[in-house]
Amino acid sequence: MKIAHISMFGPNRCGLYEASRDMAKADVLSGHTVYFIDSGVSKIDGTREPSQIGAVDDRSGFKLTTAHPDLIDDADIIVMHTGIEDLKLVKNQAPIIWVVHGKPLDCFRPEQDGKRSSYSLYGDLSKWKRVKKMLHFWPEYIPFWSPVFPSEKHVCFDYPVIDEQRFNNEGKKHTLENSGKYNILICDSVRADIDLFEMVIGCIEVAKKYPNEFKFHFYGFEHDKIKCWQNVLAELKRVGGLGDVKGRFTNMEQVYRAVDCVFSPNRINNRVVAESLSCGKPVIQEIGGNGLGDYFCNIPDTADVVEAFTLFKNDFYSMKIDANKIIERSKVFNIKYFSEKMNELYKSVM
Repeated sequence: MKIAHISMFGPNRCGLYEASRDMAKADVLSGHTVYFIDSGVSKIDGTREPSQIGAVDDRSGFKLTTAHPDLIDDADIIVMHTGIEDLKLVKNQAPIIWVVHGKPLDCFRPEQDGKRSSYSLYGDLSKWKRVKKMLHFWPEYIPFWSPVFPSEKHVCFDYPVIDEQRFNNEGKKHTLENSGKYNILICDSVRADIDLFEMVIGCIEVAKKYPNEFKFHFYGFEHDKIKCWQNVLAELKRVGGLGDVKGRFTNMEQVYRAVDCVFSPNRINNRVVAESLSCGKPVIQEIGGNGLGDYFCNIPDTADVVEAFTLFKNDFYSMKIDANKIIERSKVFNIKYFSEKMNELYKSVM
């Protein structure tokens, strides 16, 4: 089968790309012919960068090369991860599966604030006859997408796919510049549906409780020059808890391997949680949902955050944290399992 994946080509800079890359790899391993079409990365002003043709991403033994958009015409199925010019879709009337990578609240809130249409746009797209299925992940989100997706097109997978050949506990480790006794990674983006501000305040309280023990490292963090962020990061530094602060980073799997734990505001197993577990690292995450993390807390409650880190600290000290058992839990993100479900979905729309 010939499958065209339409996404934004952006290694190390776009979570949507990383997810669609792993989905494309799953199709290749299933024996399909895959055309990966770059739609162009979105810019701040709302426009897109020109589509790249022949751009190569060959990380972790899988070489992905962006194809010419004309190859869409040759596809049996089109998998849309993001939009592209309508003229590039009209020649071939192949069925479309639209993958909704965004979280409902992150799509709803900007539109509510008048910034851009995304939640209702997904609803409009789902009613297009050529769109046969609207696919998203995590069953917790079914009620939130149901208002805009026709029931016969609404498909949910329990888990996304993670390239275990890349995300594992073997291989090179990144060198932290400002390490501590316990190194904690925070690498979720600042976005509409999560609040890193509350997380940082919790980190400050942890650092106060355990002086000179915890270092909190921020990777993929590009807001530290904003004054309100400077204030809270300066306080975290004052109490001895500030580690590295970095922007978008190449080879995040090396960073996961270098830390002791990951702190995530997500209730569900988003890519950060899934990648961390695949690298054998315990995760502290927001309570609720179907999280596969090891420790949970109500992040706005700073005392609860301190308690979660105390539990982690005690388990780490007594060597109760078993990387192999953590990796075993991450098997739900396995490419083989994911491929089987995707192949069933492809057959259903042909």
